[in-house]
Amino acid sequence: MKFIHLSCLKFIFPIIFVTGQQPEIETFAFSDQISALKLKSAAHEKEIAKLLSSSELKPTNFVVPTTPNSLPQPPDFKPEVPPAPYLPVPDYFKVKETSDVPAPAVPPDKEDNPYAEEYAIRESGVDLNGSSSVIEDKSSLVPKTVFARHEGYYFGPLLGFTMPDDGAVRDAGVAGTGKIPYESDIGYFLGLQFGKDFGTVRWEVEYSHQGFDAEGLNHGFEVGIHSFVTRLLLEKEIGDLFDLRAGLGTGVGFITLESNQDFSGESFIYDFAIGANYRFSEKMSLALDYRFFLSAAEDKYDRINSHIFTATAYFDL
Repeated sequence: MKFIHLSCLKFIFPIIFVTGQQPEIETFAFSDQISALKLKSAAHEKEIAKLLSSSELKPTNFVVPTTPNSLPQPPDFKPEVPPAPYLPVPDYFKVKETSDVPAPAVPPDKEDNPYAEEYAIRESGVDLNGSSSVIEDKSSLVPKTVFARHEGYYFGPLLGFTMPDDGAVRDAGVAGTGKIPYESDIGYFLGLQFGKDFGTVRWEVEYSHQGFDAEGLNHGFEVGIHSFVTRLLLEKEIGDLFDLRAGLGTGVGFITLESNQDFSGESFIYDFAIGANYRFSEKMSLALDYRFFLSAAEDKYDRINSHIFTATAYFDL
């Protein structure tokens, strides 16, 4: 057994010797690296010695300017501020001391005394109105009622009475003139309006009906006029609540004159109006007008003229 082990050893030793030897090429490469490292170290020491042998660096003096004008200034920028809304300056009473103005003779011993408040102010030595006169008219301190004029559409009913002139109907069977004259009585007038107010001008349309009785020679008449009119009115403000106005209307009328015979027809009609308007509130006003009404003559009746007085209530839409 020992002999077998010894015979194996004579093969193992040569292998270990061969494999354990370092190649000569690697030994030369390592020595080259050592030489290169020494050269770099020598070059580094040479650079260090060169830097140390140079002259000392002079410090740089950085002077910061202290004068504000020497520095560039940014442009002045002022943000745009929108203008403040306009507020009216209130009216203040001038306050001054008064010593030579006598107080009212009546002391404020009664609650219903209209000068009680003024007496107390005079006694305090302060005049609120800036004058030496005593306020005698207390109504001047009450604010006036002013309603803004409405511009837009409106409607309103109207009511009144008519005073027609005498007229005549035409009948070919009557000898002579062929007319039957009649005397008119006072009658009624009513209607409805719709229009638009443009500020100083009104344009409106109207339906109206007027009726009256008339007496002829052995004949009685019942007269009715249905009118459809368009009208233009011009207004002039007189004060805050009062207007004067005048206008012209034109349209068509359906006229009936009934007796033992029917005298009816259609005519062009006209009216001339003048009156005044008073405003009671923001949405309501009342107008009083005078109108001169006339129609064209037809084959069955003469021209009809009337004097009409109306009251109209306007309601703004």
